[in-house]
Amino acid sequence: MSKLDEVAAELEGVGISEHDALVIADCIVTRKSCSWVNIDLVNDKILKDLHNLIEKQNYRIKVNVQPVPTRGKFIWEVKVE
Repeated sequence: MSKLDEVAAELEGVGISEHDALVIADCIVTRKSCSWVNIDLVNDKILKDLHNLIEKQNYRIKVNVQPVPTRGKFIWEVKVE
């Protein structure tokens, strides 16, 4: 299993969708910031668990998710520290 797959599996384990987990994992592995928009549901518990995992694993990224209520979408931003 590649490092990308390992990190993505960890992220999926806290409730992140497969697509979002792959993008975040790619940011972690390649050390590149990224942003995207999608409709995969995310809630406060998932985000809290995600931030806890990031801190625990010392991934050195910041993740910000903003809902777009009128469109039912979420804007994701991952910034490498």
